[in-house]
Amino acid sequence: MGLCAYETAKVVAIRDLRLASLRIFFVVVISAYVIIFELLGSGGYLTASSTVGVVRFSLQHPTLSDCDPSDRKCRNDFAPLNELPYCQQYDSNDLYAGNVYPCEIYESINAQIVSEKSIAIITRASVTNQSQVCGADAMTCPRTYSDASEEYRFYTAQSERFTILFDHAVTASQICSGQHVMHYACSAESSQYSGRLHSKDPELCKLEYQNGKSYVSYRGKQQTDGAPCFIEPNHTATNQDFFTLDAILRASGVADIDDCNVGTNNADSNSTKDTETCQTYRDTGATLLLNIYWTDFAPYVGLVDPAYYYIPQLIAGSSFKQYVPFYKEYRSQRTLLNAHGIKIAVLLGGEFHTFNMLSFIITLTTAVGLLAVATTIVDLLMLYVLPEKERYQDAKYESTEEFERRNLVPSALNQLISRSGRRQSGEENDDDFGRAGDESNGMQDPLLEAVDTSISISNSVI
Repeated sequence: MGLCAYETAKVVAIRDLRLASLRIFFVVVISAYVIIFELLGSGGYLTASSTVGVVRFSLQHPTLSDCDPSDRKCRNDFAPLNELPYCQQYDSNDLYAGNVYPCEIYESINAQIVSEKSIAIITRASVTNQSQVCGADAMTCPRTYSDASEEYRFYTAQSERFTILFDHAVTASQICSGQHVMHYACSAESSQYSGRLHSKDPELCKLEYQNGKSYVSYRGKQQTDGAPCFIEPNHTATNQDFFTLDAILRASGVADIDDCNVGTNNADSNSTKDTETCQTYRDTGATLLLNIYWTDFAPYVGLVDPAYYYIPQLIAGSSFKQYVPFYKEYRSQRTLLNAHGIKIAVLLGGEFHTFNMLSFIITLTTAVGLLAVATTIVDLLMLYVLPEKERYQDAKYESTEEFERRNLVPSALNQLISRSGRRQSGEENDDDFGRAGDESNGMQDPLLEAVDTSISISNSVI
């Protein structure tokens, strides 16, 4: 159209059923996408606030009916050591895949290493009695301690049957304020709401399905016997969650604690490349991440009561060990415990939601942009695809004449009419009129000449 042309929008009604139907189709699809997926499915009208929280652990060894070990009537529930194939006390000829050591019956308080956000269950350990070599007055010390006894290695009997209690609470600071102190976003505790353990082990899902505790989702009542599944935890009298170590390992993909831990190279193990034994998870230990995710939003439902779920993830090829000293006399004599076990590190996370007008407006603005895209698609089909594209182009785009040249004639005529009006009103004196009349006989008025010139130019343009 040229650089000197001004382009402006023009509305043209194209009477074509195909184009009209196509645009209606796009509008319906985009509207359904925004309403169903963006608003209802993804909560486009809500704003999310990340949760932070704390967790408390408690370990308990096997007891009859999961009774409290602090109760005087509570009794342990360990299997005889001669029935455990990984123990030296085992009295059968069945071969064990890993290293065989003596087994010790440990209560929970001696079989755990607890920190702020992790707990380690000791599965195998070694103890060494040591004496201090250098006294306080020594100027130098080539070796701080010397071994006073041989290293004694042992397994913790049935460590996989130990149960771990998880008590956790979260808060969403962006939602919680002084006006909403009773809102669950300020303090949501696991004992007040329900949660489930995510498992990808088919056998575990099938087993828990038989117990009526395997579900399709972390909320809802639909059960399943296939993997993946969400397993309902065991509960204490105060509604706190606890799982066996075996259940957590199986949920993370480890079928058995006595399976070989492929990829580890544990220098403390007696197995070598020349032997047929492998390094089991019981022997080397492992590190496991337990993600606890909180949410109060359900797709296509909206805001609901908070719920959470556990997702265990084993770090492949990992192991765990930690030295723990026990002093008989501080610094002079000690027993050094070299502990190996399954370390469970907890990562608390999640999101709580609340209505937000700005989020809602942004979602609607996105819908308007998508509608503009639909119009562009229909225009492209109309102008470049359909058989009548040339007719549609003529109807959509139109060029006008050059209006600035046609404006010369009206301007000159207006000046002539203005002068004629002044003469009739007597504004010019008779002498001037006489001289003008004499001049007109021999010379044409310049204004009239300009009018004639403009008319001829306009005619040539037309």
